[in-house]
Parts: sequence; C-alpha cells; structure tokens
Amino acid sequence: MSDRAKLDFGALLPHVGVFGGVRRFLEIGNALVRRGHRFVLYHPAGTCPTWLPFAGETRPLAELATVTHQVLICGEPTLRPQFEAAHATLKFFYCVLEDFPDERRIVRHPGWVLLANSSGIRDRLSRRYGVLAEDAIGGVDLELFHPQGPPRPDRPEPFRVLAYGRISRSRKGTRLVVQATQRLARGLRQKWPAWAGAVAHPVQMVLFDHLGSGNEADPRSEIEVDLGTELPIEFHLGLGQTDLAALYRSCDVFVSAERRAGWNNTVAEAMACGTPVVCTASGTRDLAVHRKSAWLVPMRHPWFLARGLGALQRDPQLRNRLRSGAARQIAQFTWTRVAERIESIAHTHLLRRG
Repeated sequence: MSDRAKLDFGALLPHVGVFGGVRRFLEIGNALVRRGHRFVLYHPAGTCPTWLPFAGETRPLAELATVTHQVLICGEPTLRPQFEAAHATLKFFYCVLEDFPDERRIVRHPGWVLLANSSGIRDRLSRRYGVLAEDAIGGVDLELFHPQGPPRPDRPEPFRVLAYGRISRSRKGTRLVVQATQRLARGLRQKWPAWAGAVAHPVQMVLFDHLGSGNEADPRSEIEVDLGTELPIEFHLGLGQTDLAALYRSCDVFVSAERRAGWNNTVAEAMACGTPVVCTASGTRDLAVHRKSAWLVPMRHPWFLARGLGALQRDPQLRNRLRSGAARQIAQFTWTRVAERIESIAHTHLLRRG
C-alpha cells in the first residue's frame, strides 16, 4: 500500500471489451487499488469486465454527473463532453494514439493535465502543439506474460509467424504481415527446397483476435475473402489471457506493422513471453532497439517485414539475442510502475492546487 494519502480516482471508458486501451485502464485501476486508492470505472453499461479480473468499482456512465472525484482520467475522445462536464479536482487526459479525433482542442484544454502512454506520443505532442505531457509509459503484466520452457526447435517444424488478425483495422497492418509471410515462404521454397520439402508448409501463419461486438464481421471470414493466401492459416478467436500468453510462446516470431500507435500492447506481450519480434517503430520506441531487443523495420512495407522475418528464420542466435534483450527491456514496464507514476503526478498537481 502507498505511504501517501489515499486518493479517489474515476475513469471513463466507452466499453469494457477486449481491447488494449481497455486493458490499460483495468490494469492501472488494479494497481492503484493495490496501493490503497479508490478506483471507479464509468462506462455506458456499467458492468464489470469479464475477460480480465478487475479490483475496482464499475458504474454506469450516467452516474458520473452526480459525483465528484479527486482525480478523473479519460483517454477516449468521443467521451470528451462527459469528461468536460464531470466534477473533479484534477483531470487527466491520457493520450494513447497519434492524430486522434478533436486532438488539437483536447491537448490544448487549459484545465487538463496530459498523460502520454509512450515517449513517442509525448514528443509528438511537444513538437506539434508545444504542450507538455507527463510520462505514464507502459506496461505489461509480467506475471501473466513470461517465457516458459525452452525455445521452439529450429527444424523440421514449420516456422510459426504470429500476428493480430483483423484486416479491417488497417492501421494494425495485418494484410502487410500476411504478405510479408508469403514472401518468406516463397523464398524458403526457392533457396532451401530440401528443408521446405521436409514439411507440408515451411511457414505457418498464426493469427488471433477477440470476439468483437455483434456488428463486427467475423475476422476469419475477412481473411478468407480478402486475402486469398496460399499460406496455411491457424486462427485463434476469443482466447483467454492465459491461452493468449501460451500462443505467444508457441510461435517463433511475432510481427507488428502498426501505424499511429501509442504503446504497442501486443509487442510488449510478445517480448515478455520470450517471442522474438519484427515491428515498425509505431508504439515500440520505448521497447524496440534494432537487433538488440527486436528487429525494427525502417518502413511499413511487406519487403522490409519479410527481410526481418528471413533474418530471424535463418539465425537462431539472433532470435536468442533478441529474447535476452527484450527480457531486459520489458522488465521495467510493469503496471505497478505506471500506477506509481500516475499517483505521483496526481499528488504533485493536487498539492499545487491547494
């Protein structure tokens, strides 16, 4: 428990579905509750999340108008009117994406303190708007996402390439990852036909996604209709968190081709599980050091992604080096550290306001 005064936190979310942005608030809430603070989560339905344990309280968003919190946190631009009208001594707007809706108005609001979930977001806000955002970088659950057992054998098993699987979210880059993996498979068949012929497919594409809401298309059908790839695709839908960690560990490499990300949750989780990573710089600047903790591509393009995949597929020592470097890099980004940082920022600003 924290030695400082106990604080009363409230937070706004649009829902409590399986999304990285939702996880951030649930994990921070859990960590703050462990430190002795109160944490109330407001969203339209007011129900408790079912996919991740949550130690705080949940309330319908409509109740927010009738209460006052010491500290109120929001990271969702569509909830700006409710956040603006709510009563709180201190308001934090948590910037988690680049170029979000109504960005200029939000980040220049005179009454709000900005939090940034990555150094990339913090520096972008400084360059573009001349505003200072407080560091609230991280995190990952290292008790859930961690290595287990020895790395996968090199051959003759297929090289398993893991990625997020919903191609309709173009900023996630799933289509680019599948194209890069196809390039890798074709290259292996051409350069090492004997090994490629020892297994039915030298490369296995592995994708995962959450179940989504009722109005979202099944991501498995999106892949079948839109991509038409010759790769064998193993698709995991709606995994629990323990099973998701096991899936990371079952693969040889995780690939992320995101753009406009703040903190890349899946890259952090893969690194924590000991899975080597090929990624863009989007949302990974605090994690990915090229050839030390990840293979960082210079451009968001299948050719560069495939080059990284090929380098890792050919070189087990490189994969082991990235595992070791990633473990050292990710160890500092715990949710407890994020909560401690938010607690410290809150106490500092509350003290200034008397």
